[in-house]
Amino acid sequence: MSSAAFGVGVQVIVHRGRTRFPDSLIDDPIGVIVAAGESEGASLYAPAVAREKFWVVRFEEPFFGLGGSGPHDSARIPQSFLEAAPEA
Repeated sequence: MSSAAFGVGVQVIVHRGRTRFPDSLIDDPIGVIVAAGESEGASLYAPAVAREKFWVVRFEEPFFGLGGSGPHDSARIPQSFLEAAPEA
């Protein structure tokens, strides 16, 4: 999905990383982007070559993480975990 689809005020679905909890049937939370986060580089031993955009998302309802953390009202989420919510 292009980054043009994201911005403050966009309703999004936050896809949780399920590698540690592949059998979880908990729905992914829905929220609204309330602010832009900073881009961060991804590199261990060399200068960062890839930068990922982050967004601050406020959730419709507080939710608990798959590992039991929370409840969370908002979070800073990498764009790769976001999907624009379908229009109602």
